[in-house]
Formats: sequence, structure tokens, C-alpha cells
Amino acid sequence: MSLTFRHIIAASLCAAATLPLQAAEPLHPLSNPSLYEQQGYVSSIDTATGAMTINGKRYKGNANTVIFIVDKQGRLGKGRTLADIPPNTSVSFATSADGTVTQVLVGNGIMPMGQ
Repeated sequence: MSLTFRHIIAASLCAAATLPLQAAEPLHPLSNPSLYEQQGYVSSIDTATGAMTINGKRYKGNANTVIFIVDKQGRLGKGRTLADIPPNTSVSFATSADGTVTQVLVGNGIMPMGQ
């Protein structure tokens, strides 16, 4: 019985040690719309450098940028790369302290608040 108990303790410790290594799934954009406070139109994306122009201002994205895409039927899907963002489309997005785009919602899933 003590051998079984030792195995349970060892398995629990291994599971607890690997928990921080598992990447957290990004929040669904509609579960926390305040993440997407900035809105605009993407006019160009350079996938080689990660540079994108939104409302005439240059931003930088990278492989860690989370991309959600709302299709014409209103279904939400995940984009894999910046190349999945079509030019001349509306986006809502969030940036980090250094100005890097961390999350992008392509389409009209989040509407601006009325004034």
C-alpha cells in the first residue's frame, strides 16, 4: 500500500512541475472585449518583418501574436500567422507596452461603444 501511495505522490509532483510549462489558451475575444480597445483598418502587412499598418500607423506583430478571425457568417476561428489577416479589413487589437500587437480580432466581432 505504501508503494502505491508513493507512486501517487510522485505522479502528483510530476504533474505539478509540468503545469507551468503548458501554454495557456488565449482568451476568446468576446469573453474579454476590453483587450481589444484599439480599432482600425489594416492597409498592409509585411509577413517577412511582421510590420503592419493600421489606420496609417506602423505596428509590429510576431509569431506570438494571437489572431482571431470572424468570417462572413459570424463564426470565429483562429489564424495561424500574420498572413491570415487580409489587407483592407477592419480589426480590433491589443498591444503590449512596447507597441507590439499581441492579439488581433479580424472582422466585426466587437463593435465600438456608442458615444
